[in-house]
Amino acid sequence: MITKITAGLLAVTLLAACSTTATTTKRTTLREMNTSRLASTDTTEPAPPAEGPEEVGAGPNDPIKNPAVVPSPLLRNTAAGGL
Repeated sequence: MITKITAGLLAVTLLAACSTTATTTKRTTLREMNTSRLASTDTTEPAPPAEGPEEVGAGPNDPIKNPAVVPSPLLRNTAAGGL
């Protein structure tokens, strides 16, 4: 009895799911989509360049205001070791 009820509910669910997924829109091929997309782009003016690290200022050279300017002790020892 439970098997019949389960099968009936499954059939009703599948019928409802299949009846609501009708394709009503016109299908287009990949070539048509690409031509419409490329035709709509405006190539008269190039895009502005992206902001990168070269546009960011280096900061002050004063070690009190910018402690990143001071080299690490390991770097100082290896640099002085070559003298």
